[in-house]
Amino acid sequence: MSTVSLPMLPVPRVAHNIRVDGDLHKAPWTELAPVWLVPSNGRAAPRGFQPTALRVCHDGERLFVGFDCEDVAIVASHTGRNAPIYREDVVEAFLAPGADSRRYFELETSPRNAWFEARVTSPGGQRDSMRVDRNWVCAGFEHAVQLLGRRGEGGESWSAEWAIPFASLGVAALRAGDQWRANFFRIDQAHGGEYSAWSPTLADPPDFHLPDRFGTLVFA
Repeated sequence: MSTVSLPMLPVPRVAHNIRVDGDLHKAPWTELAPVWLVPSNGRAAPRGFQPTALRVCHDGERLFVGFDCEDVAIVASHTGRNAPIYREDVVEAFLAPGADSRRYFELETSPRNAWFEARVTSPGGQRDSMRVDRNWVCAGFEHAVQLLGRRGEGGESWSAEWAIPFASLGVAALRAGDQWRANFFRIDQAHGGEYSAWSPTLADPPDFHLPDRFGTLVFA
């Protein structure tokens, strides 16, 4: 059995009226410490592994998520809703607000702000038993991206900013101390394919759809 523990992440409540425009160089993002994604297979990051900073917060009605991605070469061709953006560069969140981590919502955006939204049921906790409802719509989901040009040595960068209404996830009212199971990911085509996670799924080849490896969000 794996000794890699599952992480917990406090989700602070913020009073800021956040304008979702992809810019993370503003409050409250600049006041929140980043959490860094790591290789999804649980191994040490190889030389040149691209950093991804994750930040999360909420305002009592919406979950806000910010990804800050360094990128040696952005790969993104799709636009619109529910194209296969997971085959190119993308950031993702799997969110399970209920008691069962095997029922969760999947949200993604690409550097071109194409988005993917689906509701997933995984009774066996494995990809071969999961069912994906791509007709589900995350009502009120706001998402924006900024391409930030070159950063550091020979790289580009981009940021994604989301606002996810709790009501769209079936959460009528959030209380301090509530806990959700969740995971956050990035796929990038650099170096033959890089797969990052907040909570490593430990799968090789990479597989993000392992809800028993989700971490826990703790809401303030």
